[in-house]
Amino acid sequence: MTDSGGDPGPRAAYAQWVTACSDAGWHADPVAEQVPVQEALGRVTAAAVRARWPSPRFACAAMDGIAVAASAAGPADRGDVVLPAPAFTWVDTGDLLPAGTDTVVERERVAEIRADGSAVISGALASGKNVRAVGEDFQAGQLLVPAGRRLRPADLGAAAAAGYAALAVTRQPVVAIIPTGGEIRPVGAVLGPGEFTDSNSVMLAARSVQAGAVPAVTSVQPDDPDVLAAAAREAARTADLVLVLAGSSRGRGDYTASALAQVGGLAVQGVAVRPGHPVLLGHVKPGQSGYCPPGSPRGSGGVVPAIGVPGYPLAAAVVFELFAAPLLARLQGSLAEDRALAQARLGCDWASPPDVEDWIPVSLQAAPDRTPVAVPDKGHGAGSVSRLVRAGAWWPIPIGQGHFAAGEHIEVLPTGSAMPESR
Repeated sequence: MTDSGGDPGPRAAYAQWVTACSDAGWHADPVAEQVPVQEALGRVTAAAVRARWPSPRFACAAMDGIAVAASAAGPADRGDVVLPAPAFTWVDTGDLLPAGTDTVVERERVAEIRADGSAVISGALASGKNVRAVGEDFQAGQLLVPAGRRLRPADLGAAAAAGYAALAVTRQPVVAIIPTGGEIRPVGAVLGPGEFTDSNSVMLAARSVQAGAVPAVTSVQPDDPDVLAAAAREAARTADLVLVLAGSSRGRGDYTASALAQVGGLAVQGVAVRPGHPVLLGHVKPGQSGYCPPGSPRGSGGVVPAIGVPGYPLAAAVVFELFAAPLLARLQGSLAEDRALAQARLGCDWASPPDVEDWIPVSLQAAPDRTPVAVPDKGHGAGSVSRLVRAGAWWPIPIGQGHFAAGEHIEVLPTGSAMPESR
């Protein structure tokens, strides 16, 4: 879909970009590697994890107490059960069930140990009680974690219990981040009049980590097309995605478009989205010295996708969600389950321009029906990073939908998630 001015909508732009990169020789097949299970948190499984053995691997006690064969119970004595001394064995939770026993009587129900060694059990004796059977949790060969899952703590625990010391995961993509602008200074630098701290690099590097990637931030580059072109080409030698920050518009000092055209190509210049309209989508060819053939660690075919990211913080954040996040998910073979939109109710009437996809930061407030209430942030300007701080989610309003009433059900994207990739 395109807006009235002819710019493509975000999904059309993403598809156009990926197609152009592929036509130039790029491919995005995830590359597998083995990592210790203790280090696999947040990584994406390259293969399904199936249990190598059952859990538990043997029948075991589920309680502290005595293990018995229910059939060995002696006669009842005033409503209690009497067990002769040879008929029971003391066990703790998790102990292997002794041969010939099928039941565990919890310690609290052992009312008395008599002088002859027999035990008096209060209440009835139920066969099989308080015993974990072989494979009660999972069977050998059972699917525990599918391929494409971003691993969580419980997944790692299950894999370890199932016999895995290492897991096959996809390689983490590298995101090169190139800040630009004569007025931009490194974090911690003393600022003069008209100068700004390079905060967008900090934000996008952190967001890259959340998306499972490894950020590589360069020094701030000047507003010079030849310098930017050289920096992009050098970054592409070791990166899977290049982000050039600022300079994507058409001002007198905006050279990102010409730099990307010089070292690769541009597929999209401007997208029907607010904020983030001036985004550039293209690719970089690092040259023969940076070429990585298929099957190599990068395996990109010598072509690296690139994004010219607008300089305003809100615009930069939206562009990352729309274009960088789904590309990084694709490079990792990640399933869409960790990029799902959530249901919410709108907290107030709202109007947006219908000819762009409008991304609104919203705070989420608890409600009695458990559907959170989304309250749009009415702050002004895409340059306000504090609007992102206050937000718990994005509300992406599709093109063509301009007016909403309070109480309507809407779909929001929790911050830190990635936009689902168009298939």
